[in-house]
Amino acid sequence: MVNLGLFTGNKPLKSRKVSFRIPYYTQWGQHLLICGSDALLGSWNVKKGLLLKPSHQGEELIWSGSIPVPPGFQSEYSYYVVDDTRNILRWEVGKKRKLLLPDGLQDGQLLELHDLWQTGSDNIPFSSAFKDVIFGRSWSLGVERPLGITQNKSDQDGSVLQFRICCPYLEEGTSIYVIGSSLKLGQWKIQDGLKLAYAGDSFWQADCIMGKDDFPLKYKYCKYGKAGTSVECGASRELSVDVATGESRFVLLSDGLMREMPWRGAGVAIPMFSVRSEADLGVGEFLDLKLLVDWAVESGFHLVQLLPINDTSVNCMWWDSYPYSVVQALRTPLLCYMLKVQHLKIHGYDPSFASRV
Repeated sequence: MVNLGLFTGNKPLKSRKVSFRIPYYTQWGQHLLICGSDALLGSWNVKKGLLLKPSHQGEELIWSGSIPVPPGFQSEYSYYVVDDTRNILRWEVGKKRKLLLPDGLQDGQLLELHDLWQTGSDNIPFSSAFKDVIFGRSWSLGVERPLGITQNKSDQDGSVLQFRICCPYLEEGTSIYVIGSSLKLGQWKIQDGLKLAYAGDSFWQADCIMGKDDFPLKYKYCKYGKAGTSVECGASRELSVDVATGESRFVLLSDGLMREMPWRGAGVAIPMFSVRSEADLGVGEFLDLKLLVDWAVESGFHLVQLLPINDTSVNCMWWDSYPYSVVQALRTPLLCYMLKVQHLKIHGYDPSFASRV
């Protein structure tokens, strides 16, 4: 759930409003809409969802829309691509988004949600192979409690920004910062940037109040620690806020994955019937997977890919049916199970075997 903390304004009381914004390129005849668990977002009925409107901002096609909400509003939601009659053409992959109004959101204040479309590749770092093995940590990260926001009179008409980034791979002793064009983001100096707190599940976030003179804002995320400093790849992220209205607002920046060089590792791809040993029957046996893994480790490989025997869905599109997809990295749970069963049948129960497989 998103919860920014307290913010107090002196503006006349108006209705609360939540606005959604997401960049996404569509084809002719396609539209974007939001559907969620609350009745205001259709109660998961896409036909009753909130239809967004497109507009060009620079080289991006931005879809946006807003709804008035009552105090205490909360909902799950997702984005969908639909045709002219609201038939679903495509939907986001991954967990449902969650929205909870900030505690201090007053009547007359605006909550802006800046989202990015969730693709299948965004979820790969959270698969068990990457999360528990490749990116597995021998050290633990505790959820940090944000320090909150201290507001002074000069910030009465400012905007509360929450920076939120996902970084699944992090070395011990490394912190995440956001740096940028504003003085409050260190003016691109990492040592003076805004340090993010760990929010759990590989997400980092921090709140900051920006004044009118801080916009338009350019910024990037970076790592800083014992292993050195690395700034995310690509062009600077940009944020523009309509300060002419003079209304105070919360802006939630869900910036997706940290843009860095993708993880690379060498491996071996092989169908099960080609896993051969001197003791097999000539067609490949599950028991020989242990020998294959031992050989891969000695050869310096990181991955063992087998011909997929489980669901290969990633993008929820027709190309997921490709039988040689690399979705299945390392050993599948079914093969591990069969390996243990065969070992028990041949050698009997051995308590140490489970820890070796």
